[in-house]
Amino acid sequence: MPDLAQRVQHVRLLLETLNDPYPTPHGALEPDSGPAASRYVPCETCRRTGSVKWRRAWRLCLGCDGVGWRRRTRADSVEWDAYIELPIAEAMQLPVAAPPRRRIEASLTPSEPPYAWEMQRRVYDRYGSYGELRKALSWLALEAPLRYRLVRLVHVDHELLELGRGHRRELELGVVAVTLRMKTVRVPPWLIERSAAAERRESLEGLAAAGLGAGEIARRLGVSKETVRRRLRAVGGRSRLHGNAGVPCGAT
Repeated sequence: MPDLAQRVQHVRLLLETLNDPYPTPHGALEPDSGPAASRYVPCETCRRTGSVKWRRAWRLCLGCDGVGWRRRTRADSVEWDAYIELPIAEAMQLPVAAPPRRRIEASLTPSEPPYAWEMQRRVYDRYGSYGELRKALSWLALEAPLRYRLVRLVHVDHELLELGRGHRRELELGVVAVTLRMKTVRVPPWLIERSAAAERRESLEGLAAAGLGAGEIARRLGVSKETVRRRLRAVGGRSRLHGNAGVPCGAT
């Protein structure tokens, strides 16, 4: 069972880094800046003030709910740009700054060689079981579509989802099913070192060494402040026994 727990942890690490070699997608088109028709037009009732005078008192304009702008309808013939608060016809006549000149040579000599992500993917596949992981995910997509979608969204795509108890159970069962499907589970050594460093930073001793107080440490670890102080005193006592500086036990 401990071996299975370690394999599940390694598979989870492989899932979280499955898309690391791939480049981040960027939009191919760049929108042109300039006036654009808005969904709103100035309110004629209050003349963009948001209030009207009624019986010697100022009341909230019901035509625009006090905003000064109302939603444009088909009866409105003039389109407005609500950002610059001008009609489109007038906004188009405003002077526009000239766009910066781009050098063609910059596009011909990129900062990194083309298809560098393919070389990085080969390195990942050489030291990790990513190929076998992809096969296991394809199998899971056919056998248990719900578990596959949860594993893909949470661990691969890193989507922040509010999962209930049943979906969390299905997520864990999906990771276990992928683990049992894989014959070998190899993780690149640099990922193991990075994961261990992150665990050390999130440990009680690591948080205390970073200068966090007992209250902040208790909030992050989900324990009481008195528990944090007691463990810090114990760590400080062991450090003095071994002759080390250790973690300061006076963190408050």
